Amino acid sequence: MALTTKNLIEARQAASLILEQLGIEAYLFEIEPKEETWELRVECATTDGWQSLILPVEEKLLLTSQQDAVARNQLREQWRTRFSACKIHEAAGPQVRSKPEGKHFGPA
Repeated sequence: MALTTKNLIEARQAASLILEQLGIEAYLFEIEPKEETWELRVECATTDGWQSLILPVEEKLLLTSQQDAVARNQLREQWRTRFSACKIHEAAGPQVRSKPEGKHFGPA
């Protein structure tokens, strides 16, 4: 798939949705396109400070996940264990949760 600004925006939106559903309390992230597999770079709050993670992510799967619940669930489950050290909202658990009101860490 050719790299476009639209693809990057959609990939960022898809990743943001999954990170919100995981219930991570505070984080910063970026999508870095690579030739083969893209990277999701995340810094998240932990009980001791911050942690940096780099996760490989298939471009097509990430872009598909925005509209496809099966793809979104697959990525969410792949990422869940990688973010185990990150602070999680108390109300969040293994279930999917909605975005909390008043908390926004991404672009407006």
